[in-house]
Amino acid sequence: MTIHSFKVALIAAMTVTACLLLTAPTAMADKGAYKLQGAWVAKVIGFPGQWSYVLASEPSGRQAAGHGSIDIGFNPAVFGCTFGDTNAVSPILINLKMTGPNTAVAYAVWYALSSASPDSTEIVFIGEVRTETRFVAPGKSESTHYFSFYLPSQDHDPADGFPDEGETPACSAPVALYTLDTRMPAP
Repeated sequence: MTIHSFKVALIAAMTVTACLLLTAPTAMADKGAYKLQGAWVAKVIGFPGQWSYVLASEPSGRQAAGHGSIDIGFNPAVFGCTFGDTNAVSPILINLKMTGPNTAVAYAVWYALSSASPDSTEIVFIGEVRTETRFVAPGKSESTHYFSFYLPSQDHDPADGFPDEGETPACSAPVALYTLDTRMPAP
């Protein structure tokens, strides 16, 4: 091997090594990233409440949609909100987005229902929650929830099931609720 071919081989090896060193942190960061997916149970801390939900993520795991249910009642009357009698709630609909390697934000909506008979179900209020989540370990997260409640009359243009933009909540929770969320373990 000549000195010239040795220098060329050394420069090529150094170039490959430099490229690997520059791209390794990016590849490693994604390996440890939390993803929005799976079946979860959220237990409210310091307050009787629990809900469960399932997240289906888009391929990157950075955005997801979810569907869930309120397992242990959630009555806005505990916050001083009075809307009328309810005897059922709709499923919770959720959209989430990762904001960092271990943080996410979410928006969810559900409907409190009343039915005097099987043929006449009415929406009593629209529940809305904005959430900030921090993943603390694989399958564990802590979330802060900000609840607002709207009257059905606050969804009139175009009556799409969501409170109209600019509407002031009929009632808001005076404090944030905190949950410890746990993903259902794989079999």
